[in-house]
Amino acid sequence: MNLFTKLQQRSTLLFLQAYPTQEAAAAVSQEEILATLRMGKHTNPRRTAKKIWEELHRPQLQASEVIVRAKSRLMLSLVKQLLVVIEAIASSDEVIAPLFLTHPDHEIWSSLPRAGKRLAPRLLAQWGDDRARYVDANSIQALAGTAPVPFQSGNYAKAHKRFACLKPLRNALQQFERATTLQEAWALAYYQRKRVEGKTHSMAVRALANVGVRILYRMWMSKTCYQTNTFEAAQLAHAKRAA
Repeated sequence: MNLFTKLQQRSTLLFLQAYPTQEAAAAVSQEEILATLRMGKHTNPRRTAKKIWEELHRPQLQASEVIVRAKSRLMLSLVKQLLVVIEAIASSDEVIAPLFLTHPDHEIWSSLPRAGKRLAPRLLAQWGDDRARYVDANSIQALAGTAPVPFQSGNYAKAHKRFACLKPLRNALQQFERATTLQEAWALAYYQRKRVEGKTHSMAVRALANVGVRILYRMWMSKTCYQTNTFEAAQLAHAKRAA
């Protein structure tokens, strides 16, 4: 039964806490569901309450009473823990936001396509702000694990994923590049080209992140914000020289 799109949102957890079984949820009115969603500060409570009420009153598969009782108790225990976690995350967000906005590099990271208020601070935290830390872009590619590692044994040679790396940085870069493909045409084209070449989704995103590191490094060192037109012009000029 799909009642919510996000398990981690507060309104979902409060609903599950109030109605731990399908029977309990189906017994309440649409207005009671609406009140619970509003308590959880749901962004669209009235429409969602109607959808939930309708879903609850459709024919459903029924589990045995023993299983329902055991699973609902387990669910309530997990919900209680998750509510504490999301409150802690919200508290951290309140601290991170002003720290990020007062950082000298915040405009650089904020200018990145679809970086938003979560990915931009995360990239800054993982990348750092010490310009003397990295020799060049290659050192970041190795540290982040976006650059593949060549392997050879006899006549067999292949590049494979780099395992010895800073995994939180790699994850942040890959998350960012996935988002970039939704806005930047060049990023989507590059990703699609890699897929056509036979790369898996993860391999294609990692390859795109490898390209992204060079762009980020240049921006970071020159302290300039990202601009799509500037990058596309440089990419076109490079393509002409290569031809």
